[in-house]
Amino acid sequence: MNRLRVITLSLLVLVTVAGALPITETLAKWSRRAAVSYRKKHRRHSRAWWRRHHALMRARRARALERRRLAELARAGGAPGVDTSLLTFNANASGPYVPSDGTAPPALPAASNSATSTAPPSTPAALASALASAPARAVAPARSSLLPFDFATPHNWTAGRKTRSGAAVFTVASADGRAAGTAVVAPVALSASELAGVPVGPKTKTVGGTPVAALRRTVIDKMVAEGGWVTNDFVQELRGRKVFVVQAQTGAPGAPTQTLTFYFTEIDGRLYSLATTAPLELAEPVAAGSQQFMSSLQPAASRNTASQK
Repeated sequence: MNRLRVITLSLLVLVTVAGALPITETLAKWSRRAAVSYRKKHRRHSRAWWRRHHALMRARRARALERRRLAELARAGGAPGVDTSLLTFNANASGPYVPSDGTAPPALPAASNSATSTAPPSTPAALASALASAPARAVAPARSSLLPFDFATPHNWTAGRKTRSGAAVFTVASADGRAAGTAVVAPVALSASELAGVPVGPKTKTVGGTPVAALRRTVIDKMVAEGGWVTNDFVQELRGRKVFVVQAQTGAPGAPTQTLTFYFTEIDGRLYSLATTAPLELAEPVAAGSQQFMSSLQPAASRNTASQK
């Protein structure tokens, strides 16, 4: 009887061990794969990549704090300066603001029939109606010390300051007088690194001798650094002048969405940009005013020639 019990127990132990061996081997292999996967997950990027990533995150947090501070000052009735680093494309200089010694330029008349656009059909039709219905305060472009060419501003644009790098800052108001956004006109001077890698050939699209691909990539880089994104880009004609337009948006959790529109065109043999920023609900009237401004650009010599005739 005892011998039978011993044999039975031995068989049970043997069967248990034989059945557990495959499971143990499977668990061992799974543990090795899981450990390798875990190590690969945390070693996907180099230390240099993480340093750049942390620096980018710190810059984004600093810009978010600055935007929050400026918004609080605006609500309190203050008049803080505008950071034009996001709205200018001058690789040579970016200086602080200096007061403008000229008077505010007069406004532009409604010019809805003067713009011949080759933009895609997705461009909102309300832009044209807003452009046509916008009131005007002047009948001819005028020149001020803000910029070295003739221009006229919409009725709700107020000339503010200019930077030492040549950027002119305008304050944009809504129909009821509230602050709607900012417009910055500045000369464009891309660096060699920003132009590197852009193919140039007979079929390359250019504005003022600069490939539109380089301008588009520069805007995308600015938007990525700001935590925003580009929504559309196209080339259009305004009174016979080729204009490259890039539309973008920025938005943080809990913050209102901001629209940014960049216009690039050549005037007096030099490439200039007009960059506007406004809340999403005021994007259409600000865009209409921007097209009025771009339609009014004239070389500085054109008025002198016309007066002599």
